[in-house]
Amino acid sequence: MPRTNPHLEDGGGVGDVFGPSHEARGWQAGYDAGIGSPHGVPATPLVRVGGFMDAFAEGAAAGSTDGAAGGWRLWAVREEGPGAVTRPPGTEPVDSGETGDAAPNFPLAWPGVGPLPLLPMLTHSAPEAHAAWTTQLAGLALRRALAAQGDPGRLYLPVCLQPEHSLTGDAVLDAGYWHGTVSGSFGTAGREAAEHALVRVPHFPGLVRYRPEDDHNFWEWLPLAQGDLTLP
Repeated sequence: MPRTNPHLEDGGGVGDVFGPSHEARGWQAGYDAGIGSPHGVPATPLVRVGGFMDAFAEGAAAGSTDGAAGGWRLWAVREEGPGAVTRPPGTEPVDSGETGDAAPNFPLAWPGVGPLPLLPMLTHSAPEAHAAWTTQLAGLALRRALAAQGDPGRLYLPVCLQPEHSLTGDAVLDAGYWHGTVSGSFGTAGREAAEHALVRVPHFPGLVRYRPEDDHNFWEWLPLAQGDLTLP
């Protein structure tokens, strides 16, 4: 736990012109869905590529098993639009190692899964990555890119979950969320999130924190402790 995508060898490297296989992408999409579905293994979507569907079913079963054994990752910033999020029942305090002191403005960290918040980080860290890697395997591509740069540190992305942001230009913005600048500094990203919070009401800003742990699309949501952060 967590287990490795068994179809990764079917695709090339992050910079490979052909990108990953349908099976590799299907398995990862299924795993992400499964580890965020405590009420049962999610249904397989109907797509034209049979290999994707079969691998999705395998990944969904694996994610469901891992979620039951190691904890569900319910928090997700979804592609279908802002506000489609679920608050997990358990939260963890942000470790004081972020700044050397306690982090009163970002006191909690909620585990999350999904490629969408990782896409700006991947564009920042590996702009040469093939577009196919950004659909379901952003976490894998990001971890490999940071490893190649000799940088195993953390990345932060200020994000606002308030809907109806009209800016466009990348996948996160096109889904209706605002996001700021990718940074390796907790303090820099935190200040940008706080500045955004001052100009939008109501607002649900915070930080997406990525820590290279494995090949999955795992990250954490650090909500800004300001105002009412109760989400739908």
